[in-house]
Amino acid sequence: MSLAVCLFLAAAVWAVFARTLHYEFIDFDDSFYTYDNPTVAAGLNWKGVAWEFTHADCHIYHPLTMLSLMVDYQLYGHHAGGYHFTNVLLHATSAVLLFLVLRSMTGAFWRSAFVAAIFAVHPLRVESVAWVAERKDVLSGLFFMVTVGAYVLYVRRPWSFAR
Repeated sequence: MSLAVCLFLAAAVWAVFARTLHYEFIDFDDSFYTYDNPTVAAGLNWKGVAWEFTHADCHIYHPLTMLSLMVDYQLYGHHAGGYHFTNVLLHATSAVLLFLVLRSMTGAFWRSAFVAAIFAVHPLRVESVAWVAERKDVLSGLFFMVTVGAYVLYVRRPWSFAR
């Protein structure tokens, strides 16, 4: 049953946000983060990785965001739909992880599924998923879910070898 909910959440995110794959970059700051950024436009390489961890790119220190955009540039080049696809994929993964973490924490299957479904398709998520420069937000959501899940595992077995 959990697999069905996970597949439903992924399908719901896809149904709501798949149209972003046809969107272009926007004029606010997508260019600064992607194709006009020489470090990102060089693709994923050791020099770029070192730069991102030692400098504040776009006046913000967020190396994981920039590394993910470098990977996207390596895969998709100037095709904005690829960047949007990555955002949709990251958001879908976050929604599934939210369900799994909540279910693990509370044991409440349907309530956890409901909360994750609301998160998956809520209008407040549109900006983060549909705007390439907001990659930092979908990554933050993903890492938050992973962190809460890790904490739940720690609380249940604080002295385990895996911890």
